Amino acid sequence: MSQVTVFLALVFSIVIAIFAVQNTTAVDVQFLGFTAPRVAVSVLVLVSAALGALAILLLGIARAVGLRWRHRAVAQQLRQAQARVAELESTQPQLPSAEPAPADTAPPITPTRAD
Repeated sequence: MSQVTVFLALVFSIVIAIFAVQNTTAVDVQFLGFTAPRVAVSVLVLVSAALGALAILLLGIARAVGLRWRHRAVAQQLRQAQARVAELESTQPQLPSAEPAPADTAPPITPTRAD
């Protein structure tokens, strides 16, 4: 993780902690048929932040696993392609290489006389 991300996460955590400490009033909570009477707002904020962090963590893990699987598949395709190239190169007849003649074997230049 980059230092900026760690810094922002730390700042966000401090802001949540300050909010939780300043809001200790108890409230009744109802959510999808679940009822909890007299829960402190600070507890709700901390639980919500923890659940959000857990959700992000699980999504990050799922993404990392998906990228690792994709990397393995691409690496396998690369190995197969390299094996195929090596196979094709080994079955191809070797052609003689056309090398240029060395400079010292060029015919000598004879001066011409202008009459």
